[in-house]
Amino acid sequence: MTDVFEQWWAKLNLQFDTELADLLDLNAGLREIGLERDQAQLESGLASVLDLSGGLAAILAGNVDAPRFLPAEPPSAQQCHDPGPWREAVSVEARLAVRTSPLAHALHLSHATVRSLVRARDLAQQEEARSDYGPNHQFDTDRMMAANCTRALLVDCDAKALPAQAVLCAHDLLWVLEYVEDHGHAHYALALEGALARAQDLLRVLTSEVVGRLGLSESLLPDYETILSLLDDFIGADLRQANLTGVKLDGLWWSETSTSWPPHVDIELLKLDSVETAPGSGIYVITQRGMTNIPDSLTCA
Repeated sequence: MTDVFEQWWAKLNLQFDTELADLLDLNAGLREIGLERDQAQLESGLASVLDLSGGLAAILAGNVDAPRFLPAEPPSAQQCHDPGPWREAVSVEARLAVRTSPLAHALHLSHATVRSLVRARDLAQQEEARSDYGPNHQFDTDRMMAANCTRALLVDCDAKALPAQAVLCAHDLLWVLEYVEDHGHAHYALALEGALARAQDLLRVLTSEVVGRLGLSESLLPDYETILSLLDDFIGADLRQANLTGVKLDGLWWSETSTSWPPHVDIELLKLDSVETAPGSGIYVITQRGMTNIPDSLTCA
């Protein structure tokens, strides 16, 4: 009886396999497996060839949160933040040193994170007020931008060069943002409020550190726009004695008539590395990274 059952079972399995083979395209299945494997191999090597900072900068280009990009309007048409007494209190050397440090990059990224989360929260609150279903958090590009900025801060900025508290705040913020992404369908605006509070803590810690590096009193505590002006606006600055070795100059504002450069700097070549804010204004923003115009070994006494 057992042999008869086994023969019947084997015959039934063979018939099933035959019919299944008629229904399925085995070659197509193998090709799909091969494509997934090849894609995984390609993705595993992307990190070594892609510039995360460059990609993020390209995404942020034209956004008001993006550091070191030419504004849509020249300074004369904007409400510029006057650094007031702070500019006289901070040496050119200190301003150049801070703008070149990972701390400045982290500050810009944290500010972009705060602005993105403010927009995300405000939109979520509006959607929740209009609809019983609330916002679709899976397609919230502002929250995604905030998460990408936070990841870039942790990946691109040397953690040893940042305050330990800032690194802890960034990790905490990223954890909250990832939790919101996975579980944020309920009370989304409230969850974003919690993420925003952590992002503001991060910005406060980094701002306090920048103020200290610039040698300013914490009682003054300039806002972000004023700090940005201190780090980027060198219109009228005397850089003749400055050591520009290794200094990042992209995003620096300078004037053809009032900014003084070291004698080795060719002004005409510098213009090629810059964009004039308005035709005939004589005000430029350096846009070329690397600055081939300035030798790496240049040190002016």
